[in-house]
Amino acid sequence: MQGLAGCYGECDRQLVQRMLDRIRHRGPDAFKIVEADGVVLGSRALARHLGGKTRCAAEEDGVVVTADSYIYNKSELLQEYFGSKAEPAITDVELLLEMYRSAGLDMFGLIDGAYAIAIVDGSKLVLARDRFGIKPLYHSGSSKNGSYSSEMKSQVAAGSDFAPFPAGKIFVQGQGMKNIGDLPARRTSDKEKPEDALRRLALSSTDQCVENSDSVNILLDGGINSSAIAAAASFTTVDIDTVCVGLAESEELELARQVAAHLGTSHMERVFEQEDVLQTLDEAIYAVESFDFPQVRNCIPDYMAAHLFLHPNRTTLVGEGGDEIFAGYDYLNTIKSDSKLRNERARILASGSSTSYQRVDRVNASACLDGRMPFMQASIVDLGLGLGRRDLIGAGPNQNKLVLRKAFEKLLPKDLVWRREPKHSDGVSSMGVLRNYAEEVISDKEFEKERKVLPKGRIRTKEELMYFRSFQKFFHSKSCYDAVGLTESL
Repeated sequence: MQGLAGCYGECDRQLVQRMLDRIRHRGPDAFKIVEADGVVLGSRALARHLGGKTRCAAEEDGVVVTADSYIYNKSELLQEYFGSKAEPAITDVELLLEMYRSAGLDMFGLIDGAYAIAIVDGSKLVLARDRFGIKPLYHSGSSKNGSYSSEMKSQVAAGSDFAPFPAGKIFVQGQGMKNIGDLPARRTSDKEKPEDALRRLALSSTDQCVENSDSVNILLDGGINSSAIAAAASFTTVDIDTVCVGLAESEELELARQVAAHLGTSHMERVFEQEDVLQTLDEAIYAVESFDFPQVRNCIPDYMAAHLFLHPNRTTLVGEGGDEIFAGYDYLNTIKSDSKLRNERARILASGSSTSYQRVDRVNASACLDGRMPFMQASIVDLGLGLGRRDLIGAGPNQNKLVLRKAFEKLLPKDLVWRREPKHSDGVSSMGVLRNYAEEVISDKEFEKERKVLPKGRIRTKEELMYFRSFQKFFHSKSCYDAVGLTESL
């Protein structure tokens, strides 16, 4: 993981330094500022292990590349661009530099991964963000003059209007935005059952996310998504740390214990009470940079869990993406047409850049962890979106994500695989705590008065108003409000 910040046109090195200071958590182990003609590029880097070495940027012949990234097809790209010299020790930025020198802007169409990339080529700046917007990036200004950074808390230091950098786009200084090309088509076998293909791809994607490490962290909530990733990781690495949090009566705590025992992970948990949730609220909202009520509900337990890890490893795997790709939301059961079901899942996936992917990134980054989502590999997304109701939604109750359950039914406890899953925030009981408290402390009169002066439809419940009040303590501008994604109630 890295934190990016910079400016172009009218440049200010001290401003870039201040921007980097606000996102130190994204890279406490090293930082670098590069000045060129009309461009200042800054980067902070996070070592994969405490005490390890890292590299902020790769430089050669006037080209500087820095990136916040993890690349699912890195091993293939290393073979393509380094041949017999390819080795696991080659960093992402070294690979990306070689790709840029060989393929120019076409390089971005070849990358299957999560990335925000900044390149200085002489006096020209290039920015790019991955197709789904898994990695964060904000941008302000015009094609000739502006600034960029990884988080809102950094971007506001520039003091100008800003917006999220659009997913799947390339920015070239002086030219504006361009689209990233499609990934080359991959061959699939019609003879392989969907569940077998999914298991194979999930093991491969998880292996690439772990990147030859002998240890990894996993946020385990007792659901099939994170449990499947934990099972896949058990084939890749020998040392897995898992954590789970919840109220004492939370069913997820017990289920997570069962999965951890089944897979032999080193497991930690935290039992919290209402007061713990309320005390954590401001910290978590500052970290996640949102007041969207479904995201904040999930953010609280995730934030607590991320800050429990004690192992020196910083790579953390999560199960996000599973519900969107494999039809995990109950309302999807009402969609009878395969094409409409595909389109709705694609729409949810596209919206994640300002909602769920943002939560995964910021919550983990706040604890100096690099959160990674193995399910978002292009082959897995393509496989899932290509499936219809028959493979996704079983005829009986409690069978959403049918193909995912089948793929891992022999690797996980049966009771967990085939249970009906609540929403994540329901399972850890944070939803009831936060919603009920908001009802107690915010009157109907207060709610109606305050929501009238805010953008129509933006504050939907008293709970969301409570989060917005916290958000306003740190983020004050219209740009901040507009940058917050809105999650529909799923």
